[in-house]
Amino acid sequence: MSGNPTISAAQARRVIDKAVARAEELGAGVCVAVVDSGGNLQALHRMDGATFATIDLAVDKAATAAGYGMSTQALAEFASANAAILAGLSNRPGFSLLPGALPVELDGAIAGAVGVSGSSRGEDEPIAAAGVAALGEE
Repeated sequence: MSGNPTISAAQARRVIDKAVARAEELGAGVCVAVVDSGGNLQALHRMDGATFATIDLAVDKAATAAGYGMSTQALAEFASANAAILAGLSNRPGFSLLPGALPVELDGAIAGAVGVSGSSRGEDEPIAAAGVAALGEE
């Protein structure tokens, strides 16, 4: 296989499983989305109790993190320093500056991202981090 690495379906499943396990520990009902390096949905899980709105938000967060190669939290901090950048980015369809998504790096390149939506206590990013950590356990 040539080109940039991308997260496989099996890897995406591991990410989902670990993220959902962490969400359960925290008592959070969330939606977890995993996208490949092109921002295409690879896996999705909506926990019982997570609202329907969390689906699109989780996917948008993940695609944003994959596309920019940084967490949505870091991107929001960067964009907020410049009003023109913030306005331009925040008006893009399918783009999210909400915290809760982290890129997935494999073989030194962005291979995808995980996005989490639905926590009411700021736990989306730590839940995403648990999912990303699953790939280090391979």
